[in-house]
Amino acid sequence: MFHKNPANNLAHYLTSPLGLLGFFGCLKRFAKSSRPGCVLAVLYLFFLFSDFTVPNELFWQTAIIIVSVLVLSCKLQLGVKGFAVLLALGYGLQDLAHYTHNEPTFQGATWGKDSTPLNEAVGLFFQHVFYLTPLVCAVQTEAVQNFTYVIPLVLFTFGCYAIDSHSSGLPHTFVKVRALFGKFEENEEKEDMATVRGWAMDQKPPKQKTSHWWVSDLGKDANAAFHRLEVCKGVKDTFAQKFDPELYNVDVVGGMNELYISGPNRAGTSDQVFFSEHIDGPYINFPFASIYRCIVGLDMNTEISTIFPNLMAKKTAQVGDVLAFDFNREPHLITANRDTPNKDFRVVLKLHYCVYPKSLSFFGHLLHCLTTRYNELFRALFLFTLTPSDGFSKFVGEYAVNGGTVLYNGIDKYLGTVNILYEINAFVVSMALDSWVALFALTHFVHYCRYISTYYVRKNANYAIFKRDVLFFKSCALMQFAFLIVKPLFLKWKAGELGAGDVNWVGFGMIVVGYYISIAATAALGIDGTYFGIELGVVKADYQFVKSFPYNVLPHPMILSQVFALMGMHTFAEVGGAYPWLVPVHCLFYFTHMTQEIYDYHDGTPWFKKEKAVE
Repeated sequence: MFHKNPANNLAHYLTSPLGLLGFFGCLKRFAKSSRPGCVLAVLYLFFLFSDFTVPNELFWQTAIIIVSVLVLSCKLQLGVKGFAVLLALGYGLQDLAHYTHNEPTFQGATWGKDSTPLNEAVGLFFQHVFYLTPLVCAVQTEAVQNFTYVIPLVLFTFGCYAIDSHSSGLPHTFVKVRALFGKFEENEEKEDMATVRGWAMDQKPPKQKTSHWWVSDLGKDANAAFHRLEVCKGVKDTFAQKFDPELYNVDVVGGMNELYISGPNRAGTSDQVFFSEHIDGPYINFPFASIYRCIVGLDMNTEISTIFPNLMAKKTAQVGDVLAFDFNREPHLITANRDTPNKDFRVVLKLHYCVYPKSLSFFGHLLHCLTTRYNELFRALFLFTLTPSDGFSKFVGEYAVNGGTVLYNGIDKYLGTVNILYEINAFVVSMALDSWVALFALTHFVHYCRYISTYYVRKNANYAIFKRDVLFFKSCALMQFAFLIVKPLFLKWKAGELGAGDVNWVGFGMIVVGYYISIAATAALGIDGTYFGIELGVVKADYQFVKSFPYNVLPHPMILSQVFALMGMHTFAEVGGAYPWLVPVHCLFYFTHMTQEIYDYHDGTPWFKKEKAVE
């Protein structure tokens, strides 16, 4: 009688979690805490598990949906009205699905009938609510049920992108720089910095090596001053640039905080790690939370600078300067300015903070513990290799520490580990749904969305990450096209059946011509110019500085040449025949962005209007 239509069942699979999302969100807003929702979810799952009429597979599918919706409700920063709209949509669209597919509702046939006594209606209502999610799972196709088990991976991937107030949780949207720069300017802060530095100098540190003190090792006055600096106004103002104080907690990670005094670098030990580009921590793909390291200068340092490659910025921390960066995600390196050597010790505070959404404290506390433990272990390894006494420790320092650091950083620099995770996620989803269409839809158009959003927003763009991401996702899309086109030819060649007539020479010719022109356009602009270097202020040039081929022959050759190549791909049966929508959608995105470039549509004044204003 109920839920016989597969389309209606699928609609319920979408609308039921939507309604639950609205419910948990409203509960969070009214209670001003996510704890009531967590308690309610745990109790519900406990009683559902205790109900032996519910098969195990339906229990686990229900648990996945409930927990995922709960986590998502904690992350989404909607108000009561926003969550109420989601609740109403979930309920209303579910009834609309019944009406559209001409199926009766359980509500209308039972507890919603006028003839049903009130006490019986209440019981039937709670029965309906209690069993709704497992019943929705029970009537789904095998593919949809398989997808349910992939939801945790989807949520995890979302969380790895949604790591601050400016992140959407998707690779499609504009990405801002994540390093933060601040200043300790209050008189109390200056006095405390002087107290800590004075204590350090009283210890008479050696000039030929670095010295470290944990906070607990400091003297009474220095210890108190250090703790005041950990929570001072300068710290709060620095993090408020990126994390909304109303939504995020910024916890001190006391187990990692230290006072650091640097001596001259010594080649051949793991000190070299800091003079090569590196990422400090291993938890680059951790959802929702971040550990930030803050370097606070305590002297007039002129020699040692920190370079942030993603920002293309070089910062020299002097008295009160704060350089804050993600311990597990931000590549950086130290450089020595030999022309301006320090005349005294370089003394810095290394402060660490765990930043996480207030309603997702579990993730913050877990990352706090994991990173603190890692820091202790790596510190021990670092000290072991600092003064190598034998061949083994020298090998560990030069190859295990330094080599591993270079490899780890290189993978993230050129590919992006979170991007790899996204592609794996898309592949697993497509396998669960047994649909290549899902893979193409999830992966083929990411770079276009990123082009359009970055071109529009521009301000504070993380340029290196932008280039890395669009190149990665574009390359993945092209490799999928290549797989579709080359695979049947390879199989025929392997079987000895490939003839000249089996090759689509016109299609290959269009691809070659299109990408030849595209490569020529890239050579004319330069790689940075190709990827919005002028618009984002990286390349100092005007909009009409290129006069060479192909710009002296074709308008917008970069886009039109790639559209031409895509049309060549469309002529292959494995592309245009099997997926007739795929290339047209690519072209639609390209033409959309081309229109954006023609009219210079962005959050600012178009370049041609600026030129007219100057004239």
